Amino acid sequence: MTSSFASLTRIARFPVKGLSAQPLEQAQLTPDQPIAGDRRFALAHGASAFDPAQPRWEKKANFLTWVRNPKIAALHCAFDPSGTRITVADPEPETSDDGIDNADLTTPEGRAALARLVAFLLDEKETRGKVEVVEAPETWFSDVPQPFLSIQNTASIADLGKHLGPTHGNAPVDWRRFRANLLIDGFPAWAERDWIGKRLRIGEAVLQVEELIGRCAATHVNPDTAEVDTDIVGTLRAHYGSHHCGVYARVVAGGMIRLNDRVSLV
Repeated sequence: MTSSFASLTRIARFPVKGLSAQPLEQAQLTPDQPIAGDRRFALAHGASAFDPAQPRWEKKANFLTWVRNPKIAALHCAFDPSGTRITVADPEPETSDDGIDNADLTTPEGRAALARLVAFLLDEKETRGKVEVVEAPETWFSDVPQPFLSIQNTASIADLGKHLGPTHGNAPVDWRRFRANLLIDGFPAWAERDWIGKRLRIGEAVLQVEELIGRCAATHVNPDTAEVDTDIVGTLRAHYGSHHCGVYARVVAGGMIRLNDRVSLV
């Protein structure tokens, strides 16, 4: 084991693909599984190839996401501990009363309530027909079909921010743009690019780093305003030679992880 140590500063799952993160204080990790409840649900647009009769993993193009539907970032969500009940603040409180309160996404009524709210926010061109909240019990709706967790290094995000310049207001880059499951602090900037094939011990669990994460224009969306206000991908290519930022890792030894757990490279 090396002498490099860091700490786990955030744990997050995304119960509904494309919507807000649910912060967690701890999570029980299981080998070859994502965080329980992560991307359990998704918002299928009217032209989606997802078939509820034969539910399976589908590419992100079949669902509403920030990259093509940035307005959904304006839906500020909260979840109950199970991640299945959702409360959404009204996206336009001055003109409407269209938030939802504690809707149960495991029921047809709860899914319909969320679908109506999303359809209210987006125009028909974006929804391409009826929006449906879908799930696939044997899989999840992450961008890749493998059971990976996404990890971001805070030092890399901070270093990236130095190159965004005045167009970004010289403000720190918000970690939420990267929609990571785990945020770690204490490693040098971009150290994670050398981790492929290596293992991280986080709390009681061990994860093997499998591949770099290629970033898309979803990172250009401001998670508070839903505006496309910066060029993360162009900056990555111009200053670091690729569009990669963060890594995917697979759980190889299960166990509990908690905020502020020690993280070590094995």
